[in-house]
Amino acid sequence: MYIHHKLGLGFGGTVGLVLLLSMLAWQNMQILVGMERGQERVRQMREALLEARRHEKNYLLRQDEKWADLTRDWMTRLGQMVRDETSQSSGAEHESWHEIDELTQTYLDRFEALGQIPLHSWKERVEQTERQLVPLARQLHERFDARLSARLGKQETHLAYTERLHTIFVVLAILSAGLMVFTLTRSILRSLKSGVQFSRQIAAGNLNATIDHIPKDEIGILLHAMQQMGRELNRLDETNLRSQARRLALSALLESSLEPLSLQKQLEVALHIVLTVPFLRLEHRGAIFLADEQDGTLRMIASDGLTPQNEQACRTVRPGWCLCGRAAVEKRLLHVQNVDGRHENRFDGMPDHGHYCLPIVSRGRVLAVMNLYLDPTHVKTAEEEAFLANVGFTLAGILERKRLEERMQHLAHHDLLTSLPNRMLFTEHLTHALAQATRGQEPLALMLIDLDHFKEVNDTLGHAAGDQVLITSTQRIRVCLRASDLVARMGGDEFAVILSDLADPAAAGRVAEKIVQSVSQPIDVAGEKVTVGASIGIALFPAHGDNGDALMEHADMAMYAVKERGRNGFRYFEKADRKSR
Repeated sequence: MYIHHKLGLGFGGTVGLVLLLSMLAWQNMQILVGMERGQERVRQMREALLEARRHEKNYLLRQDEKWADLTRDWMTRLGQMVRDETSQSSGAEHESWHEIDELTQTYLDRFEALGQIPLHSWKERVEQTERQLVPLARQLHERFDARLSARLGKQETHLAYTERLHTIFVVLAILSAGLMVFTLTRSILRSLKSGVQFSRQIAAGNLNATIDHIPKDEIGILLHAMQQMGRELNRLDETNLRSQARRLALSALLESSLEPLSLQKQLEVALHIVLTVPFLRLEHRGAIFLADEQDGTLRMIASDGLTPQNEQACRTVRPGWCLCGRAAVEKRLLHVQNVDGRHENRFDGMPDHGHYCLPIVSRGRVLAVMNLYLDPTHVKTAEEEAFLANVGFTLAGILERKRLEERMQHLAHHDLLTSLPNRMLFTEHLTHALAQATRGQEPLALMLIDLDHFKEVNDTLGHAAGDQVLITSTQRIRVCLRASDLVARMGGDEFAVILSDLADPAAAGRVAEKIVQSVSQPIDVAGEKVTVGASIGIALFPAHGDNGDALMEHADMAMYAVKERGRNGFRYFEKADRKSR
């Protein structure tokens, strides 16, 4: 029966109940307002701390002072908010806020001290932060939670006191209204009790609270609306947190792409960012594989949290093999809950786990695959799939840009015909090699190689034939060298070689003799046999010079001495070579 049907039972009972409902509504409104204000203040403090932490991470990543200034600014704001609470509180609460103020100042002092320590790598900066700042951040979060709980406790005490007053009022209303309104009052009190319990749960932060009994009357409509409000608050709270996490993660990916990082370092940062997104509920394990542009083979370039066995088993994955290879072939996100037959890469002791395998695709080409580890009970959601799709689009753009930068860098420092380092890159390597040789007091040899009779090939057979001779000669020179040696094309038919970490000075001569024999073998060019030779001049460090210019000059003199003595041979620099020039 609706209330307006029961009002005929007595005007006095109706008036009493209306007053009671008005008082309850007003008091509940005050409690909710106080709760919301307290939550808002603590939320602002949390957000200030989170913002400071975000700028702190940017500072550690970039070592740019502007991010340190932003960190100080947010920590100063947090400190001001804490001091405001301290000044407005008293007793034990004042002491608690005073302790939080000291923690805040300690955090800021440690951050300033951390900025004065010279750190050599991003990983070291992160480790310092984990030791120095993360424990303080956690303490601040715990103190904020404790203060919020204390405030809610006071509100509950006030609510209980108000409830007792209401009970007395209801008893007086029932006595004055008489037996005619007894049934109506009882039903209303039952509904109100459900509403009060619901309000307490909401005030305690349980946004999933429900009302057990909702009567079919006006109070029931109010309780139903309150329950809907709780559900909507819960949905909005979760949605806002996840939306913020998504924005921060994608923003961090884009910001990191602007840093002058190598491709490997860029992907390591990207993997760390994705693994720390809270709503994905990932295990802190994952890897990124780069796809070979020729055969599509996936090679691990970045990893985090993997065991040595895991890294060894998954270092290289061919297309279609295991989950990462399947994701590359199918070009779609794969979700697997358990280790099954599709896990071809296995090792003893591998625990059960799940995966998200995300192919990173640009214009139909698979550039890379990101492999993320999940708990085997993890259930995928449309929200996670949408976020990972955005991550894939973002990383595809970053990879395309990085590869373009690397190609441009390669073209700027390498010869187009032979792909050997050019003169500019050779000079940089020579400077570096000399610095290492000086520190280690190790011998170093510089060889200048000039192809004999190369001009005749160009003049008689044309430049295409000359290019073929250069390419073949380059390959023959490379075969005679170690992986640690460097050969560069200095221009025309002239090459330069750096031999470091020599066992003895005579080793350079043995290498030069191999090059002379190899280069002088006939070359088949368009059906004709072409023979060129190699005149090689050798200068030793430090015997023939202690800097790059001197070694180049003396190697050049020795090379020309070879040419004057009949070509197709090698010679160490001698003082007589200087006189002959």
